[in-house]
Amino acid sequence: MQTRQTGRTTALAVALLAMVAAMPAAAQSLDPESAFRGRRLAETNCAPCHAVAQIDESDHPDAPPFRHMANRRTLETLPADMLGDLFLRHAVMPQFEPDMRQVNDIVTYMRTIQE
Repeated sequence: MQTRQTGRTTALAVALLAMVAAMPAAAQSLDPESAFRGRRLAETNCAPCHAVAQIDESDHPDAPPFRHMANRRTLETLPADMLGDLFLRHAVMPQFEPDMRQVNDIVTYMRTIQE
């Protein structure tokens, strides 16, 4: 009986390791709570123009989908841009001035959905 339980535990551990190994390296080290908050902020403040999920399309033709953001700019410098004049440089942006935590949450969420 002990061998059967050990075999199940080992199989479960191997399956979990395989799932983690299949995830992109960047997504493995991200804070899931931060990504969750970032997704909610994006859905509330950014979704009217940007595609904020992995399979939706942007409603505004000039608003890049969040899942392609890393193709347009480095995500490492995006927080500074968002805290700077990013929202002022574009005519159609929400009345939303995120604080540092909100910016980090949004960028963390973006990292989880990059293609």
